[in-house]
Amino acid sequence: MRRWVLPGLLPLAVLALLPPSAPQAEPVGPALAAASNLSQGRRPGTLDGARALGVRDLRDGMVWARAERAPGTYVFDGPRQRFPDALGDSRLSIVLNWGNPLYDGGDTPHSDAAVAAFGAFAGALVRRFPNVDSLEIGNEFNGTNFVRGPLKDMTPEARARAYVPLLRAASGAARAARPGIRISGGALHSLPGAYLDALLAAGAADHMDTLALHPYSTAPEQLARQIAVLRRRPAIAEMPIEITEFGTTDRAGSASYAVRMYCQMALAGVSRAVWYPLNDRGDGYVPLFTPDGRITPAGRAWRLIAARMERRAVVDAAPDPFGYGCRFAGGTHVLWGARRGVTLPPGARAVDAEGRDLPPPLLLSPDRPVIVIGPDDAAPPALGPDGVIADSFDQFTYPEATGARPGDPFDRLARHGDRDHPLRLMPGQQAPAAPWTPHLGAPALGRIRLAADTLRPGVWAGRPVHIVHRYVAPTAQVIDLDASFAPGAGTTDGISVSVTLNGAALAAQSGTHPIKVARRGLSLAPGDVLELSVGPNADATGDVTRFRITLRAP
Repeated sequence: MRRWVLPGLLPLAVLALLPPSAPQAEPVGPALAAASNLSQGRRPGTLDGARALGVRDLRDGMVWARAERAPGTYVFDGPRQRFPDALGDSRLSIVLNWGNPLYDGGDTPHSDAAVAAFGAFAGALVRRFPNVDSLEIGNEFNGTNFVRGPLKDMTPEARARAYVPLLRAASGAARAARPGIRISGGALHSLPGAYLDALLAAGAADHMDTLALHPYSTAPEQLARQIAVLRRRPAIAEMPIEITEFGTTDRAGSASYAVRMYCQMALAGVSRAVWYPLNDRGDGYVPLFTPDGRITPAGRAWRLIAARMERRAVVDAAPDPFGYGCRFAGGTHVLWGARRGVTLPPGARAVDAEGRDLPPPLLLSPDRPVIVIGPDDAAPPALGPDGVIADSFDQFTYPEATGARPGDPFDRLARHGDRDHPLRLMPGQQAPAAPWTPHLGAPALGRIRLAADTLRPGVWAGRPVHIVHRYVAPTAQVIDLDASFAPGAGTTDGISVSVTLNGAALAAQSGTHPIKVARRGLSLAPGDVLELSVGPNADATGDVTRFRITLRAP
């Protein structure tokens, strides 16, 4: 594995010249890029649209079979092979994926000869195109959508072991051809710790400069926390991380999503952030501009991020456990979270995620960030009270030790019959039906699980297993309770929800429909125990449930 030397704090002009993987003495906003598909055929206006928006870093592919049509001979002669020549001084990373019919019948390379040929192609590619500054080896290799042949039928752990020879061959040949080439490895969909463990055990870290992640299944507010869980592994504790795909199918919310994700990526030390896609792919994901060249909400957010946040020093500006925020050098604050009033400092203005002015009165929102732009030395915006006492999503933690949950006001446990069981951290993708992100579970009780926003109760040994949130009042309190539980469409007979205070029932509902519980003015004495329990009905099939529990002062 390569070693990284941390430079001192550098001026923004110098930071702009550094490659995306160059680490900083303090976090800075990641380098921005976008995922293009020029290797699949250039659509009219794509490059013009990218340049007009200011996109100067692209992530694309290169089809091996088109460039090597006879063993050992490489011809980059078609528009789908020569597209890097048209990019001028733009940065370009190339994803090397799939196979070549000349080797292993076109399957993902697995024989020694095919793996060696894959590496040789990587070397030929970087020799031919000097503006390719990074190779990303594989794409979402922990899944099966982008692998073919024997590797597709392997377990994830076996596929991880089969991936490392490909990574070794490609990185070795590419570095021999150009020692400064950046190698991104891992090729991970989501943040699957168990798959990552298998990669690292097979020696992957020795052959890559950055770890590539696609955190599609992680909420922005959980991203920095989950990356911190991955970084508990010594082999990648200091390795740069690139988010080489992030995006959404929610057009209306795409700008807000982009800004929230960018803030959390910056705080997590991510070095490069690649929006998917640059241009329309026909898969529902929101591009930066439309086929006729109109900038989308995501594109306007991208432009705002590039102007006010990219490569600028950043500090965590979260006001409390129920809010999220970043302060970027140059006087830009990004804030969102529990609803409360916002008062601007003198000389500042507020815009939304698309850069549109926000008129007063300003109100913080859980999913619509307020961006405050002012002088670099301006005071932070003043926030009013939010009244939140505890929240199951905002205060979800990923404990290193079972039972240790600093900062979490809830005891989160599994109840089987009359016995309570602790939940422990699960790495992600450790079993066929497990989420591909860190979460809590109890393997001795089957497939039950708990994440920040979803839970799954179960049945074990013929008895239900409930997921319980327990709140013990630290002082005398009067609280309002709001809780929601929405079982997924695949549930067979729904879930059961019960709420008790010191063992006395406050509410009980069951069914396949969304369940809401609201109680106002609950008086709690010190040590009083409020419990919310979610269990299956007769059958736990499909009982993955979205939920949130919030306690507020009246």
